[in-house]
Amino acid sequence: MFTLALLPRAVLICLGIWLNAADSLVTATIMPSVVRNIGGYAYFAWPVATYLLGSILGGASAGHFARSRGLRTALVASAFPYIAGCGMSALAGSMAIFLAGRFLQGAGAGLIVGLSYVSVNTLFPGTHYRRVMALLSGVWGVATLFGPLLGGLFSHGSDWQILFAMFAGQGVIFIVAALFLVPQIVVADVETRVPVRTLAVLSLAVIANLIAGVLGNIAWAAGSLALAIALLVAALRGDASAPVHLFPRRVAHLRDNAGQGYLAIFALNASCVGFSVYGAAILQAAYGLSPLYAGYVICMEAAGWTIMALIVAELPHSSDSFWIRAGVSVAVLSVISLIFTLPSGSIGAVFASAAALGGGFGAFWAFLTRRILEFLPPAEKTLGAGAIPTTQMLGNAVGAAFCGLIANALGVAHGFDRANALSASVWLFACAVPVALFGWFCAWRMSVGLVQSGADIT
Repeated sequence: MFTLALLPRAVLICLGIWLNAADSLVTATIMPSVVRNIGGYAYFAWPVATYLLGSILGGASAGHFARSRGLRTALVASAFPYIAGCGMSALAGSMAIFLAGRFLQGAGAGLIVGLSYVSVNTLFPGTHYRRVMALLSGVWGVATLFGPLLGGLFSHGSDWQILFAMFAGQGVIFIVAALFLVPQIVVADVETRVPVRTLAVLSLAVIANLIAGVLGNIAWAAGSLALAIALLVAALRGDASAPVHLFPRRVAHLRDNAGQGYLAIFALNASCVGFSVYGAAILQAAYGLSPLYAGYVICMEAAGWTIMALIVAELPHSSDSFWIRAGVSVAVLSVISLIFTLPSGSIGAVFASAAALGGGFGAFWAFLTRRILEFLPPAEKTLGAGAIPTTQMLGNAVGAAFCGLIANALGVAHGFDRANALSASVWLFACAVPVALFGWFCAWRMSVGLVQSGADIT
């Protein structure tokens, strides 16, 4: 158990993770209410993508702040952009202000989460490491339960503004608690340099992808999408030769086992993010569900992930290849099933697809990420561990932007109605299937590499 000195610090770190976890789940529930209030249906996917982009930039800077400013100062400073972003979102009268707020929230949340994990290694003895990590996983479970509830309670009219003000207040509490609970420790064993060039090119890639979704001219949209793909490839290739890396050198190599793992994470997250971005709006428009009910349907994905992750947590390493193959196969089949279940009119069928999608991720995630790190050389393991959530967020950001392009082409840019919601429920996932299959292919090849290399036998 934690001592009286360590327990408050554990609560502080849990609060930091909560700010990110609950924020992302709440926003999925309230976004239909936000656009009804301030307009901007064409930019429906942008708040998710800009938040994730900010999180990537913030997370990549966390080590730099921890070492250059000291842990306490870094934690306190990280909450200010988050609070400012919440304030801008709460007071936004237009989509442009709301997007700026979401970007700041993401940057602050990325810093807070990154620094929270630095704090785990710095503030707690090694004997408490697993307990703290279990607590942080539990925070996501709590957010899954209460996130949709908060979103549903504050989804009427402009009540969503109150919700963002409440999150700003929690940010203030985080600052006060950090000032009193965290010593001013200089963290010496984290990377201080920020891969500015890679982050800049990745940001441009996400922005080009977002712009493609709101361009009325098909040729211009196709050109913007092609530019986004070219920038993404350039970012990955340039990072391999950059003096400061965001990713391990092998991340873009399809023939490398670790590279296959990272590409699988990127593609699988990109293929399924449409459910969390547009799912609640589709269920409200096509099924007539309340924001609260729709929010809980969407959160079945997170619940399935959490439950399945707990089930497989203690399985031996020798089962890695099986669970990687089984998990990714279930996830891809779930993406395919949403093409049929989401427009079917059956809430039970949608529940099952969402739970299976999350369960697939929960089944393979720990095994896949562990094996990625085992395939990396010792000098890149720390960098590789940090690149896993970055790759996940990047996949979600690019996938969200692409979903915006598809949804707008189907008429959602002018608002949701039953007809375009049903159409979007089909095409968002039909278009995602090739991406999901690519992720499946990469993960399957990696699992074959496990067997061939003898890594399956421990």
